[in-house]
Amino acid sequence: MKSQSERAHGVTPGLSRDYAKRTAVNQAAFVLPYLQPGMDLLDMGCGPGSITLGLAGSVAPGQVVGVDHDKEHIRAAERLAKEQQVGNIIFQRTDALHLPFDDSRFDAVFENNLFTHLAQDAVRAAGEAYRVLKPGGFLAARDTIADAVVWGNHTEAIQQFDRLFYAWYKQRGSDLNLGRNLPAVLREAGFVDTLKSVSADTKGDPQSTRSHADILCFLLDGPLGQAALAQGWTDQETIKRLKDGVRAWGEHPDSFFANVHVEVIGWKPD
Repeated sequence: MKSQSERAHGVTPGLSRDYAKRTAVNQAAFVLPYLQPGMDLLDMGCGPGSITLGLAGSVAPGQVVGVDHDKEHIRAAERLAKEQQVGNIIFQRTDALHLPFDDSRFDAVFENNLFTHLAQDAVRAAGEAYRVLKPGGFLAARDTIADAVVWGNHTEAIQQFDRLFYAWYKQRGSDLNLGRNLPAVLREAGFVDTLKSVSADTKGDPQSTRSHADILCFLLDGPLGQAALAQGWTDQETIKRLKDGVRAWGEHPDSFFANVHVEVIGWKPD
C-alpha cells in the first residue's frame, strides 16, 4: 500500500501560492460556529497553514496541530505562525492514513480537499480522524465537486484547459468529484448526525481573475503541460494556444470562477 506522500500531488508552486491565500473565514466558515475556546483541534492536510492559523484563533487557548505530507508546506506554515506570533499551534509532517496520535486525542478535526487527493482511501483517512477524536468530537470535512465548477465567460480555451486539468488530477490519484460522496465517506467511517452544506471559492474581481489565469498558465508551462505532453493528450502548439486563450479569459470583464465544495460535519458518538 502506497503512503499518502507517494500518491498525493505534493507541492505545485502555482497551486501552493493560491493555497496560501485561503482563510478560515472563507474556507472553514461552516465549522466556525461549532468551535469553542479550549478545544484541541487537528487540521489534516493543512498545506501552508493559512486556514490553520484562523482555526487556532477560534479555539485558543486550546492547541491546534496542523499535519501535511509535504515538508515544504510544513515549513511555510511554521514561518507563517512565527510571523503572526500564533503560539497555540504546531505543525508536523505525517501521513493522514497513519496519524501519530493517541486515540481520543482531539475535540475536533478539520480537512479541506484532503480527501479529494486520497480518493479511494478517503474512508480510511476519515477513519483515522474518527480514531483520534474524543467521543462526542466532530470531523468537519470540505471537498470539491469539479462537475459543479462555474466559469463565467466559458470560452473554448477554458473548456480545453478544464479537460486537461481533470485528466491530470485523475492520473495523480485524485478524485475531483469526491465532494459528491462526502456524506457517505463520513458515514462509512462511523460518523453520525451529519450536517451538510455547500459553498464556493469564488474569484470574480479583475485582480483575482487575472491571478487565476496566471496560475493556469503556470500549470500549462509546468507540471500540467509536461504531463499532457508525456501522455499524448495534446501538443506544444495547442498548449501555446491555450495559454493565449487563458490570458484573454483573465482580462475579460465577464470572467469569473467558482469552485464548488460540499461541507459535512459528522460527530463521533459519545
